[in-house]
Amino acid sequence: MNAIILYGSRYGASQTYAQALEARTGIPAVAYQEIQDFGPFDTIVYIGGLYAGKTTGLAKTVRHFPTDHPFRLLVATVGLSDPAVEDNLLRIREFLAQELSPGIFVRTTHVHLRGAIDYSVLTTRHRLMMKGLCTLLRRQPAEDRSPDTQALLDSYGKAVDFIDLDTLAPIQTWLEKG
Repeated sequence: MNAIILYGSRYGASQTYAQALEARTGIPAVAYQEIQDFGPFDTIVYIGGLYAGKTTGLAKTVRHFPTDHPFRLLVATVGLSDPAVEDNLLRIREFLAQELSPGIFVRTTHVHLRGAIDYSVLTTRHRLMMKGLCTLLRRQPAEDRSPDTQALLDSYGKAVDFIDLDTLAPIQTWLEKG
């Protein structure tokens, strides 16, 4: 197996997962910008932060994928939403379906990992986006909010970390089945 782990990380959670997966598997983990030629790889794991429905660097990366090469692809999104909630997974898969061509999407394994947020290190743009989102969510009656929505509101302005390296186990299993 000639494999690579790519990551698209803005604030570090995706990179943390990628480097932990590298340590567990021996497969090199590199930032998505570092690889332009995917011809040599038969297995690609892409770990990217999920922001406003886009997976960091994924769209740019898939443009370089060879169309005639039968590589295996696993995309792991990293975000704040709880993957145990089925609606969250459906929404994430809808986002991925918009970023990947239909031919690549149907043969891609999807995994969602929980990330982290620290408002003190967010860019001004991301702080404003989160402020707008939280303002909108606060308009919802408290009894109509999902647990995820309430957790997001409760964490506003703070640092929270949901990174759980044990959730890499399904990715390791997928790699071993290669």
